[in-house]
Amino acid sequence: MSKIIQNLQNMEIDSLKKLGEVAKYLNQHPMLRSFLISTGFIVTSKLIKLIKNRIKNNTILEIDFTNTIDSSDVDISPIEKLLDPNIISFRSLLDAIEKGANDKKVIGLVVRLSGDNHFSLANIQEFRNAVSYFKSKGKRTVAFTDSFCEAGSGIGRYYMASVFHDIYMAPSGTLNLINTQYDFAFIKKTLEKLNIVPDAITRKEYKNALNGLINEKLTEPEKESMNAIFKSLYEQIIEDIAKDRSLTKERVNELFESGPFSSDKALVNKLVDSTLYSDEVYTTTYEKLDTTKSKANLLYAHKYNTKTKPLYGKKIGRSQGIIALINAEGTIHQGTNNNKYNGGPSIGSDSLVLAIRSATLDKDVKAIVLRVNSGGGSYIASDMVHHEIEASKKAGKKIVISMGTYCASGGYFLACNADKIVALGATLTGSIGVLTAKFNLKGLWEEKAHVKFDALHLNPDGATDNSTYFSSLHNYSEKQLAEVNSYMDFIYEDFTSKVSKGRRLTRDQVEEVARGRVWTGAQAFKLSLVDKIGGLKEAIEVAKELVGIASNVQPHVVVYPKESVLSQLMGSSANNSQDLERRGTPAQVSITHSVGISTSIYSKFTSLTKLILLPNNSVSSIFNTIINNQTNSNTLSMNQSSLISSSF
Repeated sequence: MSKIIQNLQNMEIDSLKKLGEVAKYLNQHPMLRSFLISTGFIVTSKLIKLIKNRIKNNTILEIDFTNTIDSSDVDISPIEKLLDPNIISFRSLLDAIEKGANDKKVIGLVVRLSGDNHFSLANIQEFRNAVSYFKSKGKRTVAFTDSFCEAGSGIGRYYMASVFHDIYMAPSGTLNLINTQYDFAFIKKTLEKLNIVPDAITRKEYKNALNGLINEKLTEPEKESMNAIFKSLYEQIIEDIAKDRSLTKERVNELFESGPFSSDKALVNKLVDSTLYSDEVYTTTYEKLDTTKSKANLLYAHKYNTKTKPLYGKKIGRSQGIIALINAEGTIHQGTNNNKYNGGPSIGSDSLVLAIRSATLDKDVKAIVLRVNSGGGSYIASDMVHHEIEASKKAGKKIVISMGTYCASGGYFLACNADKIVALGATLTGSIGVLTAKFNLKGLWEEKAHVKFDALHLNPDGATDNSTYFSSLHNYSEKQLAEVNSYMDFIYEDFTSKVSKGRRLTRDQVEEVARGRVWTGAQAFKLSLVDKIGGLKEAIEVAKELVGIASNVQPHVVVYPKESVLSQLMGSSANNSQDLERRGTPAQVSITHSVGISTSIYSKFTSLTKLILLPNNSVSSIFNTIINNQTNSNTLSMNQSSLISSSF
């Protein structure tokens, strides 16, 4: 026994000697020592991260809509997260639900519907699609709320909830399931009172964004279009609710006409499954999932998303190619994108053209999915993007458009030549037309503000030339009006011809669906303006099919441009235009973002002192445009139906 102990002691002494020799060697080689220490630190950090991010068995994903949810399609940048660390991306929730559906450790989804977040019907449909996919994998889904809105329409919130297995509402809650009335404001008399004289020109009768300035009631074409849009949207909502709740469409129609409902009446009418408080919801859910509170692992969906691999990570060989994803959101204009800290998001044609071009130059990219969420904007900017899409197709790339809440007017202009177009049923699209407006503010300044003007003309005969063409102190002359009308005809002709070519329709077929009329995605599908009903997930599936990727293979999707805002701010400037094309971002974008971020930081200190003078709606936007003397002589913009989604 003593011999064994002696041997162990000798081994310990030998080990210490060897460790001492190693330490001495490392002291003599500091670079090697630093390398080993840093490697050990990295490996340890990785192990800690793996343990920390490990998804436990019996995980129940949670979504709490009392949190701030950013429904924008534009990615939240690292700098935006720094300025607003609590913001949650709507897209990240959709990705988490889809990933959770295929994760054996995830057993259910619980969603609290509450808060001040407002989602469009298209957003809601995409969310419903994700939940339906989760259900299709045999997993339980639960939605609960204190009330389906206490004051105001609860249609949107209930439409979101109806797809879940179980719907619970607090006993004191109400379900405001009622038919919606939308009121349109007309400010013609207001402008007259202010001595503002508008010149409004449109192509054609359904292009009605300016009607609120020049009329005192809805026009007959406007009524026809709006009624058809409302009917289409309501038919989709009623059909989906009837299917989800095992009711007839006739019965759901009756419920819409007889609401709102107290919790007991909602229960009797099979609109909810039980009236429970939040703690009771979780107790009931644990029982239905055959688990307990101690065994269940609750995890917020957005946290789950960060702990797991990206939904469309690199899972296939590069030989099958990459699908590029480009997000475009906001008003279309010339120049570079604006982010939400400097007036955006918006679609700058320079930014979007370079993003498409950088994906086109990448030999590994086989298809480009362009997610568009825009009600329109500049004709020239839209045409620049349309041309770039055509060039990308000629280079061999397949282009798929995924329409968001809106893809209308200028949005449809830039999208119409894609290989395939995918829209949600509630997407507002079409609006194939053009409008322009100019406001004569002379009466406002001189008679209301007592400002006097005098003028000098470079042309002695200035009264007969076009020097007042863009002046806010004059209406169009007859000569100028004729020229404006000629240019409007030119734009309309160009727009409709591009739709005809891109959608492979005759000019007569295009004219039937054009004239400025807005359609829902469901209507547009029947009219051959789009190819498929679905969201971004379905658009990626279409892209896979176009490039020959098997349906059961998860594609490698890369967001373009690849360069992040942070790297743009820290990086060096481009040497030439080819550098810009490769990186996919304009030369001045870093300055734009810097100014926007500085403005944002400043606004955080001053926001409490701001006085909001007008509500955030189309009329106030028009009014602000008038006061700030902002005119656009060639605008492809959607009409007032862009506000429909907010009325649910």
